[in-house]
Amino acid sequence: MARDRSELEQRREELTRSLPGLSDNRANTYRRNSDALALDRSGVKHQEPEERAQLGEAETAADAAIRDAQREIRDIDAQIAVMPRRGLAARVLSGLRRAPADR
Repeated sequence: MARDRSELEQRREELTRSLPGLSDNRANTYRRNSDALALDRSGVKHQEPEERAQLGEAETAADAAIRDAQREIRDIDAQIAVMPRRGLAARVLSGLRRAPADR
């Protein structure tokens, strides 16, 4: 069980480290898509329709990636919260079980 907790904590750490990069990617895709839409509304046809569609899809994918990472972190936190910790009482009981009987 301790190994499972450790793996979950490691995965959570990886996801937490990835959040700033995912956030930057989301900001960049939003900015590119927003700029393309603004140019299009003003009559400047800077990108082809396929390129504009790809920009919109990239923005949607970036949003989904950050939401997925946040959701997985919440799920991991919930799993860790219900896992029993190996505290002092568990270590004492374990030690008593291993101690030779003085009878």
